[in-house]
Amino acid sequence: MKILLFAASFPPPLAGGSVEYVYNIVSHLPPQSVVVHTANVDPARAQAFDQAFPQRIMRHRFIRHVLGGPASALVRLREWLWWPPIACWLIMRERPDVIHLGEYNLAGVAAWWAQRVLRIPYVFYTYAEEIPILSKRPWHNIIFLTLLRRAQAVVTVSEYTRSLLVARGVAPDRIFKIVPAVGDEKRLGVTVEQLEAVRRKYDLNNHPVVLTVGTLSERKGHAMVIQALPQISRLYADVRYVIVGSGPQEATLRQQVREAGLGEQVIFAGRVGDTELTCLYEICDVFVMPHRQVQTTLDTEGCPTVFLEASAHGKPVVGGNAGGVADAILNGRTGFIIDGTDPTVLAQTICRLLGDPELAHRMGEAGREYTYSLTAERNAQEVWRISQEILQRRRGKTRAQTCG
Repeated sequence: MKILLFAASFPPPLAGGSVEYVYNIVSHLPPQSVVVHTANVDPARAQAFDQAFPQRIMRHRFIRHVLGGPASALVRLREWLWWPPIACWLIMRERPDVIHLGEYNLAGVAAWWAQRVLRIPYVFYTYAEEIPILSKRPWHNIIFLTLLRRAQAVVTVSEYTRSLLVARGVAPDRIFKIVPAVGDEKRLGVTVEQLEAVRRKYDLNNHPVVLTVGTLSERKGHAMVIQALPQISRLYADVRYVIVGSGPQEATLRQQVREAGLGEQVIFAGRVGDTELTCLYEICDVFVMPHRQVQTTLDTEGCPTVFLEASAHGKPVVGGNAGGVADAILNGRTGFIIDGTDPTVLAQTICRLLGDPELAHRMGEAGREYTYSLTAERNAQEVWRISQEILQRRRGKTRAQTCG
């Protein structure tokens, strides 16, 4: 079976939940079974990456990667005009058995055409944030809903997103929930020396450490943690809050820290490599991301993979009660799901975990055990099975029509 994958956002860089989700699946499918068509946001790194990757990759600069930054109207127009016809040409040239859409993108128009004209089925991947956001963009929403409803299979990440899809007219028997796996690069083993180097770098020795990893955007809830810190400090005056990531809210968050006089307690680490990130997961006492749905944009989380990453390192996790968090945090077992807009509840929950090492350890171990069952290999096997099943179903219909 040959799969042609259209994914605007594919490594490098390997950052962002949806990017890692598709990468983890595709990298564990049978070698040379997938042709990937994607962006070329970092050509120098992409060349080495593509040579080592087990699947064939084709890249174009006109495709916009999710981490490529804001685009002008001209750049967006170029993607609108170029990607559908180029995708049609690739489908004709490659003649895949199944097409995969790694996210909502304009190559979906070509996938819809190939389904109607060439009888090639397609699989559509969805997450969460794009579903309500696109509902406010009329033309994109029409295309998005058409692609969703006509897909032979829709792969999604949580029960929450499944409910959103059903509400938008997707047949329930075509929806397949595959919870994100923790990639191998996020399970790296690290040495005592590496851990000590990271502790020294951020002055974390002999301090309780709270960690957040993610894009610095409003929905992630960094501002709530900063707002909760003075309450936490009443019991743990030496607490340190480490923020890993970059994004549009960074200047606002730094200003909030300055105004609150928390410059010694809050550490902006920026984007870090896998080894340093692994060290920070190992060092922290509590992982927290009090995410919420942004009311102005309806932006939210599908199944926040960072909670699973922290759980894989045996850490208790605290998250907001928005989006598909219930598939990432087993409430009361691997951590706590709280109101992500209430800094007092957030402070109380963090203090509870810092003050009860036995509870924190028990939740961390339960989280580690939960993530053992969420593997990239298993997810890839499920995607392969789904693809084979819809291909066989399509061939069966074709034979029936021929015989008829």
